Amino acid sequence: MKFSPFIKQMYVAAATQLVSVSMGGSLMYPSILLHQFRSEESTIRTELDTLTWIAAMHGISGLGATLMPTIMQLKGRKYTFIGSSILLLIGWILAAAATNVFTVLLSAVFHGLASNCISIINLVTVSEMIAPKYRSALMFSLTIEQTIGQVIVANLGAVLDWKTVAMIMCAPLVIALLMAIIFPESPSWLAFKGKFEETEKSFIWLRGTDDEANKELKAMIAAQKEVKRQTKKTRLQEMMLKLKEKDLYIPSLYMLLILTNFYGCGSMSMFVYTKDFIEIGTGNPEIALTGYIITSYVLLLGSSISIVLIKFFNSKTVLSTAFGSIICLIGCAVSPYLKSAGIISSDSLLFLYFFLGFMGLNNSGFNPVTFSLAIDLMPVKHRGFGGGLFNILTCILFVATVKTAPHIVLCIGLSWMFICFAVISTICTILIWIYVPETKNRTLQEIEDYYNYGSFVRPRGLEDNEVNLPIVKVNEE
Repeated sequence: MKFSPFIKQMYVAAATQLVSVSMGGSLMYPSILLHQFRSEESTIRTELDTLTWIAAMHGISGLGATLMPTIMQLKGRKYTFIGSSILLLIGWILAAAATNVFTVLLSAVFHGLASNCISIINLVTVSEMIAPKYRSALMFSLTIEQTIGQVIVANLGAVLDWKTVAMIMCAPLVIALLMAIIFPESPSWLAFKGKFEETEKSFIWLRGTDDEANKELKAMIAAQKEVKRQTKKTRLQEMMLKLKEKDLYIPSLYMLLILTNFYGCGSMSMFVYTKDFIEIGTGNPEIALTGYIITSYVLLLGSSISIVLIKFFNSKTVLSTAFGSIICLIGCAVSPYLKSAGIISSDSLLFLYFFLGFMGLNNSGFNPVTFSLAIDLMPVKHRGFGGGLFNILTCILFVATVKTAPHIVLCIGLSWMFICFAVISTICTILIWIYVPETKNRTLQEIEDYYNYGSFVRPRGLEDNEVNLPIVKVNEE
């Protein structure tokens, strides 16, 4: 049976989305553990400091994923996708079998390592294997699938024990691993490796042979042939020259700015400690659990809205939802003072409304754009280094914000922490709006040309007959 290129691309995207569901669940899982381990009925009891280490382990163990982008450049996208999914599956199996804190921490190590690998490989896979007109929406949809995983875990955790939840979250991974056996390697990576016949086979499997696809394939092969012509240098010389290349250091600076914006506004801190922050902000322990469940659905609603926004607006325009998030952060900071001044009643839920507003706006544009744009900006030839940098930055910023958040609240109070979040986000969002280029509907080659030549469109220095297609006869199936 023959399938259209669109169906084949959606098949590849579906595998990444199933893994994203399980990965999103692993991000919410520490919140379930924080809640259930403090229960009198729990078979495992531990203190707050250990619980915060479990929550922060995603960032700490994720530093081990720094080597994954290098492996990804050496071995390709398909096999690193499979390997990362297996690591996440091991994490869930360990969690389901845990009988002590050490095993729970070990499962968190695998979750953190795998999640950081998957966050890179999923985005790279979609970025390189999906047509530009679908790419942005499908990269954003990864965030929706993560949120679905978070909602599933949050709701299951309210009625089931943490071991049962872990077993349920293995299912999406098993399906995705079976699907991954069929789809091909990334054509962009094959071209980067100089395997042009395999590049064409993979590209045709994914994209077909229409004029637009042929034009993109020619540009991809021409660019890599141009690179292969350059004088061969030693590994050290190549490394030193790479560090000076505009298409490496400029997107690296953009990546730092974008990720600082996301973590610096408190996104992950508020996500992990949702129940605790709502309890402190409202002064109502009874509403905290309800607010926690509502938050998971608000996150899902925000993610769904992001797909609509990115369909009609550019990535940077969608990112401007960060300004609404900033207003909500200020509202969260001010609400307790309004209570103490008697301006609003002592049982007011104004803090909760602003908190939910932040989470919804954050997931409706800010969150999905952050990770898709950070990866999309990095040219294919630098994605080994760029992926490593992405992983290091996300891990350091995750630990710096999640591990320290409860201690910051104890030192300066919840309100001042939200003020700090708002200031950081304001500065970063303005800089992103001014300097970071728009990548929507741009091919990967156009983005690379932008850094080097100041324009998205640059005529290649190769004649068409140097990249005549087909390179090899391919039977479309």
